[in-house]
Amino acid sequence: MRGFTGGAIIRSLVNLVGWGTKVLYYILRPFFWVFFRTIIAVLGGLRVENADRVPRRGGVIVAPNHISFADPPVVAVCLKRYAWFLATDEMFQIPVMGTLAKIMRALPIRQDSPDRSALRRTLDLLKGGEAVVIFPEGHVSKDGRLQPIQAGTILLAIQAGVPIVPVGVVATDRMMPPHQWKLHHAGRRMTVRFGAPIPVDELAGGLKGRAALDHGVEVLRAAITALSEQPAPSEVVEEPVRRENRATVAEQSKLRV
Repeated sequence: MRGFTGGAIIRSLVNLVGWGTKVLYYILRPFFWVFFRTIIAVLGGLRVENADRVPRRGGVIVAPNHISFADPPVVAVCLKRYAWFLATDEMFQIPVMGTLAKIMRALPIRQDSPDRSALRRTLDLLKGGEAVVIFPEGHVSKDGRLQPIQAGTILLAIQAGVPIVPVGVVATDRMMPPHQWKLHHAGRRMTVRFGAPIPVDELAGGLKGRAALDHGVEVLRAAITALSEQPAPSEVVEEPVRRENRATVAEQSKLRV
């Protein structure tokens, strides 16, 4: 076959694998939904508030607080549309879990360092009209309190021109404590509460550059704090991490499309 090079073969295989993964996602998602819903019901139940605030079409970032490794599937079963998830690259190194994460549309991203490839992929998805779930703290909170918001989430929203839907997740850490994989009965009903979409102009507050990112961070933090029924973190704890985040944003802001 003239002109059918090794590179063409590789690209064809990649496309085939991508197509197969997409098919698996649509086939397996209903089964995962029933599976996780059943587990959640047995271990305390779930109250979902205002899930219809997530637009059914168009690019959007869904931004929950992060108090448990159980948060991604819990948030997923609450959504009324298909969505992608940004997940720490460490998850993809866990046998079985990494494979399932890929099938269920999780995208790996490095923690605490600029990951321009993951950000560019996420930006393309958002501009293509997809919903992406991003936990803007970047880590599971060890004490259940809201940690500093990473400005990369705001940067993506502004560059893609999409709103952010803030989400408050309550009591999932009772079902699966922070940094543990063992399940417990929550002892109460868990809650996922969706806030009103925050448009780009409200995030930026009429500002530009770093000032717009800082303003967006404060707007998103206030919204998630109210939805998750908790006080904001103290300034003493927050400031050193915020300076580190700003250094990361300086690198992320070099992203070009």
